[in-house]
Amino acid sequence: MPSAKTHDFITFALAVPTALVSYYFTGNWTLTLITTVAMLFGGLMFGPDLDIQSKQYTRWGPLRFIWWPYKVALSHRSRFSHGIVFGTLIRIAYFLIVVSLLLAIVLFAREKYLHHRVNGVSEVQDAFTYIWEILKPIKRNYLIAAFAGLWLGAASHTASDVLGSFFKSVKRSF
Repeated sequence: MPSAKTHDFITFALAVPTALVSYYFTGNWTLTLITTVAMLFGGLMFGPDLDIQSKQYTRWGPLRFIWWPYKVALSHRSRFSHGIVFGTLIRIAYFLIVVSLLLAIVLFAREKYLHHRVNGVSEVQDAFTYIWEILKPIKRNYLIAAFAGLWLGAASHTASDVLGSFFKSVKRSF
């Protein structure tokens, strides 16, 4: 399995090819920028190694507590964390749910301490509605470009893990 430095190098090395391929297919600099930045973010911060005490995990700094339940729930290199298709989808869904729940806590505290009203269910519903209202006006092709970039960053990580393990096993057999 490659080191964090190797994964980072691969991520940075893929930035230019990602931009070139994205622009070739879209002909749009905004979509190219979204895809490339999302790929860098996916490789450096949002990749499969959030399921262990990794460089990706520690890069979240004081916000890494967000990923602690994810880290505890998933075994390392499982198909749910390192899966080439579902890994990124699971992380995106997990992240949106956690952010919504944290927002619900903030809304609950605001209602309780500023307005002296308490209705926990309402705050959770409001939080999910608020997140949806943020995402709804974003153009679909921007969301697709962001997902493609996040997926590519994570896929490059998984591919380098698989290839690294393969070459280690081949080397051991000689």
